[in-house]
Order: sequence, then C-alpha cells, then structure tokens
Amino acid sequence: MQAILLSDGKPGHYNQSLGVIERMPECEYHWIDVRFRSKQRDNLLRVLMRLFGGFRLPRQLIKACLHMALERDTLDEIYAVEPDFILSTGSSVAAPNLLIGQLLDAKTVTCRRPSPVGVHHFDLTILPQMHWPHRNRSNVCKTLGVPNRVRPEKLEMQRKELQADLDLSNQRRVGILIGGEDRYDTITKTTACRLVEVVHQFATRRDIQLLLTTSRRTPLPVENLISEQLSNTQRCPILVLAHGEESLTDPVGTIFALSDVIVVTEDSFSMVCEAASSGKRVIILEVDRKTRHRPKRDKVYSEIMRHASVKRSDVEDLEASLEAAFADENPIQLLQDTQQAATAVRQLLKN
Repeated sequence: MQAILLSDGKPGHYNQSLGVIERMPECEYHWIDVRFRSKQRDNLLRVLMRLFGGFRLPRQLIKACLHMALERDTLDEIYAVEPDFILSTGSSVAAPNLLIGQLLDAKTVTCRRPSPVGVHHFDLTILPQMHWPHRNRSNVCKTLGVPNRVRPEKLEMQRKELQADLDLSNQRRVGILIGGEDRYDTITKTTACRLVEVVHQFATRRDIQLLLTTSRRTPLPVENLISEQLSNTQRCPILVLAHGEESLTDPVGTIFALSDVIVVTEDSFSMVCEAASSGKRVIILEVDRKTRHRPKRDKVYSEIMRHASVKRSDVEDLEASLEAAFADENPIQLLQDTQQAATAVRQLLKN
C-alpha cells in the first residue's frame, strides 16, 4: 500500500497524519513538504477547490492549477509516486490533496476540517467531537479527540532507556505539561505559584519526582516563576522551559515515557488527547478563566473522562487528585482515536 503524506510544516498538523499512518505498518508513505509559490496562490487554490472540488476536473486543468500554485520541487515529488491514498492535516494542504487525488486516482483523507475547502469533497474526513457535523455523513470518521503519535507500548520501551540515559533514580513520577494563553483561559502567576507549591509538597511527602515542561504559549512571567521555584530542587530532575534552551529533543515524549501520572493544563486540547492515549493516568488541570463562555473542548473532556483514565481538578484539589491517581489499581483505559482513524482508512481502501 502506498500513500502520500502532505505536510504544511506545522508539527501540530503533521503529527496527526503521522499518528494515523504509523498505525498502518502495511503502508509505505512518502512525505512531501508542500511549498507554494506565494501565499496568494495558496489562498487562490483554496477558493477554487471550495467552489469546484466536487466536480471531476480535466487532467490538464488539474495540472495547470498545481503548477500555478506549487513550487517545482514539490511537483516533482508528487509526480514520482503512485499512491493509493493522500493524507493531510491542515487547511493549506487540503486543496492540493483533492487535486492530487483526482490526478493520480487516489483516495483523499484529511484529519481535520480545512477552511475554506470543507469536508464534503474528501473520501474520508477524521473529525474530533468538537467539529462533528450536525448531520451524519458517510465520509466522516467521528473521534473524540485528535489522532496523535503516542503509543503506550513505545513509551514503555523508552522508559528504561531514558531512565538510564538521564541517570534517574527508580522512583515514581508526576509529569506536568503547562500550556498558556488562548481565547478562553490563561495561567496566572498566582495559580502557577500555588501549583508548584502543591506538587512539590506532594512529591516531598510521597518521595516522588516531578518532570515539567512549558509551551510557547506559557506567559513568560509564569515560566520565570516556575524556573525560580524548581530549577534548583532535586525533586524536579527534568525542567524544560519553552523560552529557554531546550535540553531535550522531545521533552513531552520523554515526560510521557517516564511519568506514572500526567497533569496537563486544560487549554492544551491536543496535549490532553496525547496524554489520554499514553496508557497513563491523566489529570486535566483547570486554570484561570478569561471569559464566562466555555470552549467546545470542555464537553469533549467530559466524554474523554468517560472513556479513558482521565480526571479533572483545579489546583486546590490537585493533591487529593494525585493521591487518588496513585492509589487507583483499576486497569488503565486509554483513548483509541488514532487506531479508530487508521481502521477507517483501511475500510475506505477496501471499498
């Protein structure tokens, strides 16, 4: 089985595509970085496919559109493959996906709702619950969260190797993933200070290690506070600050592999999905509200909590939530969105 994976260069997008295709070991994929001649031509191609994506276009017109919009090296890579399907995530690569699918007679698959092209013209669209259409569509695979590359068996293999490489003692660990600003939420210095106080107190009392990383969206004052509080404590052997020099090539993956319980702030939807897929117990940490209106992801979190070993907590109840997570002896339930998406692609190719 042959596939083309179209990348827009954004890790949050192409990791969704990689997550799906990595669950299909029978498939050989060809990674193509899509480069446009200009942003204007990118936008023009999107509008054209919004209007005419549902029509069977002449081959010469398809080629003319691709040559108008894409750089020569991208075209050469496309023409060198005879794929069974095209896979992409993101709006800018959606129009090329549809055109290449028609040109090479391949199935078209997208992992999110691309704007303004929409989902109607794709053979398969993988949509998280917050973007489910009001009407059932035969070409939509409904998942709770978004596909990702996190696999429990891979994390387990990495755990001992990382523990030896990083010279870590054989202790239980809490991984903490701090997000930051978005339209609905933020994390203030007051909340961050209380968070550090709570987790450090818990770790000291239970002889547990802390592993923490921030994101590019974390406010700099909050990151500086976390650095001041945790950078010199042996309780936190891994502290990776997004605005500083990264000491690890994959801090999130490292923390997933080494942690027994993962705490992730509620603003990071994709990170929550990854954590819920990791085979670890997860706590979604509520932070500071910027508005009374709540995002669609809140309803999705309620569903994820029903299907996976995930709880929600505010900072004041976090210590009790951590105690409960470490005491829980029930089998861990994990999110299966990525496997569900890969199964849907296989079924598409059988039809």
